Amino acid sequence: MNQAELIQLGASLAAVLFVAWLVGKVGLGADPRIEDAGHAIRLAEEAEAGFKGVEVARDRAGFAAIVQNAEGRMMLVRAHGNFFAARPVDASVEGRLDKDFLTLTMPERTFGAVTLQLGKDAGVWASRMREFSRG
Repeated sequence: MNQAELIQLGASLAAVLFVAWLVGKVGLGADPRIEDAGHAIRLAEEAEAGFKGVEVARDRAGFAAIVQNAEGRMMLVRAHGNFFAARPVDASVEGRLDKDFLTLTMPERTFGAVTLQLGKDAGVWASRMREFSRG
């Protein structure tokens, strides 16, 4: 290799390392998770002014959670790209229980269906959703 090729190789390597550092600094490619109940409550409260979460059903992997307030209203919080998105859970939301899994399908199709692995609590949260369809 001549000197010009070595300089070009070094510059290319420096550029690749800079871009990799920048991607990490900006948070692109991150794998956001809901860390715990407190984190889920904060996300729901940020999504809707005045919403005060008191109870949480967090997916075991941390990709989504259902947050309920003292009045019984619920908010679904989910990972969406590098961020989180939240939507209210009401009578328009379809819920399907399958053993330890609860799948919620929002009327807003772009939000997508969300499956939460809730273990033995899946049935409890599914029954809470049935209250919406009765009310």
